[in-house]
Amino acid sequence: MPEKILKLQTQNYTLLRTTRMLFPFLFASIVGVGAGFLSVVLIQCIHFSEHFFFDEVKPFFENFLNGYSLVIIPAIGGLLVGLIIYCLAPETKGHGVPEVMKAVAIRGGRIRPVVMLVKTIASSLSIGSGASVGREGPAVQIGATFGSSLAQLFKLNAAQTKNLVACGSAAGIAAVFNAPLAGVMFSLEVIMRDFGARSLSTVVVSALAGSIVSRSLLGNHPAFMVPVYKLHSPFEIGLYLLLGIVSAFVALLFIHTLDKSEEWTAHKTKIYPWLKPALGGLAVGVIGLIAPDVLGSGFTTIEHALTNQMTLQLLAALVLLKIIATSVSLGTGSSGGTFAPTLFVGAVLGGAFGRLFYTHCPFPVAPPGAYALAGMASVFAGATHAPVTAILLIFELTEDYKLILPIMAAVVASTVLTQILSQESIDTVNLKRMGIDVRLLQETKFLSALRVGDAMTQNFEFVPQSMPAEDLIRRMTAEKDKVFFVNDAQNECVGFITIDVMKDVLFEKEVSMIIVDDLVTPIQEAVMPEDSLSEAANLMTQANVKYLPVMDPADPKKIVGVIKREDFHHAFTHITLKQAELLNRLERESAQAGGIRQFSFTLPSRSLLKGTSLKTLDLPKGVVFTSIERHKEAVIPTGETILQSKDRVWVGVTKQYEQNFREWVKANHLTIH
Repeated sequence: MPEKILKLQTQNYTLLRTTRMLFPFLFASIVGVGAGFLSVVLIQCIHFSEHFFFDEVKPFFENFLNGYSLVIIPAIGGLLVGLIIYCLAPETKGHGVPEVMKAVAIRGGRIRPVVMLVKTIASSLSIGSGASVGREGPAVQIGATFGSSLAQLFKLNAAQTKNLVACGSAAGIAAVFNAPLAGVMFSLEVIMRDFGARSLSTVVVSALAGSIVSRSLLGNHPAFMVPVYKLHSPFEIGLYLLLGIVSAFVALLFIHTLDKSEEWTAHKTKIYPWLKPALGGLAVGVIGLIAPDVLGSGFTTIEHALTNQMTLQLLAALVLLKIIATSVSLGTGSSGGTFAPTLFVGAVLGGAFGRLFYTHCPFPVAPPGAYALAGMASVFAGATHAPVTAILLIFELTEDYKLILPIMAAVVASTVLTQILSQESIDTVNLKRMGIDVRLLQETKFLSALRVGDAMTQNFEFVPQSMPAEDLIRRMTAEKDKVFFVNDAQNECVGFITIDVMKDVLFEKEVSMIIVDDLVTPIQEAVMPEDSLSEAANLMTQANVKYLPVMDPADPKKIVGVIKREDFHHAFTHITLKQAELLNRLERESAQAGGIRQFSFTLPSRSLLKGTSLKTLDLPKGVVFTSIERHKEAVIPTGETILQSKDRVWVGVTKQYEQNFREWVKANHLTIH
């Protein structure tokens, strides 16, 4: 009989574990299908909008504007967009991706469902009327909103909601560009900044589903039909590296121009917000009179650059005009993405670069279209700080892999230079201006990497329902840190007792008449040992409790531990110290290899150096403070850092000044470890 019970428990555990593993993939598939379908709807709405504005509305104005109707069309579209956005969902203005990143950063991935409808209509009107924006940003926001809405419908926790947001973003890119690999990488590289196995697997499933839907409804063909290009000479790699460097500065110009346009429009103008997209559309229309190629997504112009159908003068002019037109469109509040504009700028920049060297180079050079292809990848990579996404996107858009080495060279050069010169990308610069630093989200990944079982404690005790409250008060007073659970007559847990409830009991006149059963609180939320600490933290925050019981996966009624709020701090501190120890070891090994030795000493409680800032210390030449361990936490020292007693200080010392350092240590009554 016991063997049968054990076998049944094992089967239940296996079924429970399998169910928990399959549900994320089921949700990811649903999100992929939904986001793919919505992306197809977005594309069809854009086509309808373009037909309406340029085939129906434009001829009407041509009758009395004498060729200037191109100015008024984007303004009309902008007016409609402004009214829709600011009446229904202001978060749908702009390029969409920053709003998704913002939702992940500060809202636990929650996005209002109305965003799907408003973003679809507003983006269709913007792109269809000629605003210099793309359709991929809206596809990301629409797909992310679908994923978030599904998570909210089923009341999933914050970690699961963020994952479905990432799934929707990947499916949106996969569907709208027919580029599933780029969709996966964009979602992980830009939205989530997480390449963990759990995130990767569900995002891949979603992108696959979204791509299948779009290919079924729109067909399977590359976005651009380009000739087959190849590397004509090894010396060309130098030209592609130079193109990457030029692309970096163009990408930085794009980021800066868009940022200043958004900032100026938001804070320097006193126009009604709903009217700003119309004025922006008017300005873009004026630019469109000079160069109609800047209007809309510009895919036709990109293909002309890739197939060598444009002059050097036009290509060079379009680099600046497209940056200005896109910055004006998005800065004034039109709805659309930056993918297509950055690809456009990269294509015309690369085309101009290729034409410049094509006839003035001592060695064989590929046609300008090859450089247009590399320029698309390098400008995109520099603007988004997403090099892997850029490489995969170009390959999937063109289905041409023969230029992989030149494109990789240009992308790496552009990405490295832009990251050195600017910490913010085209997607994060807006968030930074609002005080949101997405890099700080990396800290939460420490908790995602740890399991509840790694941090839980077994500092709990069971008490019977029949125990008098007076006895429980005495026990809780003697063991303040313990968590007390309540067992019934069958020795099964029925709930727990909190200290807050006990404090209320202390004011009762008839405490002697109260038993534990009168005070028990049922268990509503619980976690299992294999759950991540981030999931437990989100659950604890939502339930507004100070601790959660940890249940045995094989027996959901059996408690095996408790996770408290302070356990999260201990876990975070532990992994931070582990990283600090590893960093110190690597620093010592690296320093010794480079002629520098690493030493450490602990500051005694009565040391005269206590309370002294590092910049005022009379340190010997060739000595540098590298890190400080204080209260089991790592501190990166600066000149303003004040030394405290029991600080363990790490310093780097060049070999030639090692004796001077040892004399300084001795003079200050310190001991080297």
